[in-house]
Amino acid sequence: MKRWIKRGICALTLGAMLSANVLAAELSLSFDKQGTTAAVELRDVGTDRYAAEVTMDITNAQTVQFQGKGDTYAVTVDSVAGTVTLYVASRTPLTAADGTLDLGTLTVADGTQVTGVPKATVLDRFLNGTRYETVELSVTQTSSGGSSSGGSSSGGSSSTVEDRTPTVSVNGSGGKVHAASDGTVTITPDKGYRIAKILVNGREVTESTRLTGLKAIDTVVVTFEREEEPEETPEENPKPVHTFTDVGPDDWYAEAVNYAVSNGLFLGISETEFGPSVSMSRAMLVTVLHRMAGVPNAGTANFADVPADAWYTQAVAWAAANGIVQGVSDSRFAPNVPVTREQMATILYRYANHTGVAVDGGSGSLDSFRDASAVSGYAVQAMGWAVDRGLISGVGDQRLSPGGSATRTQVAAILQRFAENIQS
Repeated sequence: MKRWIKRGICALTLGAMLSANVLAAELSLSFDKQGTTAAVELRDVGTDRYAAEVTMDITNAQTVQFQGKGDTYAVTVDSVAGTVTLYVASRTPLTAADGTLDLGTLTVADGTQVTGVPKATVLDRFLNGTRYETVELSVTQTSSGGSSSGGSSSGGSSSTVEDRTPTVSVNGSGGKVHAASDGTVTITPDKGYRIAKILVNGREVTESTRLTGLKAIDTVVVTFEREEEPEETPEENPKPVHTFTDVGPDDWYAEAVNYAVSNGLFLGISETEFGPSVSMSRAMLVTVLHRMAGVPNAGTANFADVPADAWYTQAVAWAAANGIVQGVSDSRFAPNVPVTREQMATILYRYANHTGVAVDGGSGSLDSFRDASAVSGYAVQAMGWAVDRGLISGVGDQRLSPGGSATRTQVAAILQRFAENIQS
């Protein structure tokens, strides 16, 4: 029998958003003297984590209660399988600088034992998932009688610190590699060198100066290479190339993506993916325009759904203060709602006016489109201006699709045209 307990609206479908499995993490349960209440932490999961899902093998599963630290949290109980799954999610990062994620507080019946952690998953702000197939379990209790790590426990005033120092070496020369007892490896290239390759247990991993979550059985081999000397006569106006696995060199939007990323307007949704077909949210669009404007200072965003410490707060405050955007109501901005094509045109029209660009244009240029009558009244002038200036064209079949969602590549292409042909 399964039991589902939730607070607020919890719809964490983390399993559908996973990336490749990575190195081990650690789940820490610190019980009080009575052994019935424990602080739950997921360690070695990096920073900038906004959601987590952890499954535990546990006795007395039906008695478990959970108080999460996120804005939204939940617990599912499978008393037949003897498992409990904890969920937390937040609008702000849940992780500390040392890579520790505080899930919340677990309350169990006396004598309950946690025997294993089959899996754990975390999400970053872009909903990129990282799944840990290997999760070490550390259980301690602040009472006399001992403690344990890597299994269940019924007591303990102190815990044994496990030495997780991995074996490290350098293939050749060009830098230093240091391993710590907490499973952390620090890689430092010598001057004039850079990291060429990192192998963990024979498998190549992403180049980084710091690895976490390693164990004593792991082996790390690092290869360094000399940095290339800068060319004495660089190519005139070179175009940097940003490689994303989902952006081909012959795709119609490749140049626009390169422009947007090169000028710091966009970031990829991960290190290797741009997300060409991902819808542009209202928060994303005003953030891009805020960057185009040079990130000017702003006041406070007076919307109930815009937190004071969100990554888009300053951009929304600036755009609202300068009449570039309006809320969907007096109190709501709807930052995560996809922006439509007519909303995008309207926001860009107001931005152009704010920056001193002439915005003469009208609805006459929309007459050739079959769905011109579908353009909302507030957006007619802006859509006419955008079409006149070559910023927006139809989506095919002589249609504008004013209510359709604008994708990241469409916005990148429009902003490139605006910057190069209108704003310059």
